Amino acid sequence: MQVKLVRSGGLAGLDMVATVDSADLPADQQEVVSTLLTEDLRGPGVSPQGGADQFSYQLEIRHGDSTVRRHWQEPEVHEKVRPLLAALTRQARPAH
Repeated sequence: MQVKLVRSGGLAGLDMVATVDSADLPADQQEVVSTLLTEDLRGPGVSPQGGADQFSYQLEIRHGDSTVRRHWQEPEVHEKVRPLLAALTRQARPAH
């Protein structure tokens, strides 16, 4: 499976993009990717007012002929998804 992350927002407002093969991820993160194919994992979603500097995450998972997209604002990110997003963010580069 191919996994693409687009992280936008933050203070700079710069879109960051990373694309990886799920086979290159650690086993626990591969499991999260598989779960995201069928479940929209969400955290509590509590956000203080004026969170304009928060990040937004768009995750696209290509599996065979299908593509699944998941989207979260920073406070909605489920604790199980955070390590995956952190790993992808470390590999991300500015969008062109």
